[in-house]
Amino acid sequence: MRKLENIFRLFLFMVFSAIGVCAVSMAVLGPEWKKLYQLNAAVKQTERNNQKIEDIIKDHQILTAQINSDANILRKIASVTLGVEPCEPNQPVVKITADTLSRTKAIFEQQSQENSDDSQVPKWLQRCTTAENRIILFSAGAGLVVISFACFGNRGDKKSKAAKHKTE
Repeated sequence: MRKLENIFRLFLFMVFSAIGVCAVSMAVLGPEWKKLYQLNAAVKQTERNNQKIEDIIKDHQILTAQINSDANILRKIASVTLGVEPCEPNQPVVKITADTLSRTKAIFEQQSQENSDDSQVPKWLQRCTTAENRIILFSAGAGLVVISFACFGNRGDKKSKAAKHKTE
């Protein structure tokens, strides 16, 4: 029976002290973890921006190669970029309106918001890193560690305690 009691006390000690240590470490390391999320988000955004730049450079190189190989392409590009009416009767006329631009802009903004939502700091971490919650986490964790040592720690030998009382 004594052995079972000691195992149960050990289990309770481990559970209470582990929860307490986790709460204290969250209170202490929470802001650093939040910064880690923000740095990872900045790295992902930089990688996306670099990819966009590489795509623009590739498009520019392809367009430059087409201009060098076919001089007629300048007339096709001029109608879109400069707003000049096409001279050829079979060439389609592209009219870009403000409505088309606003719809396109809304689509791009929605895609950028979806991309940025992936890298945000989790809400539970935001709550844990506020000043009030950090104080509460730290004190609750320290309290659990103290309780685990006081209530479930080593009781010591009863014989040695009895011997101390007799000598006094």
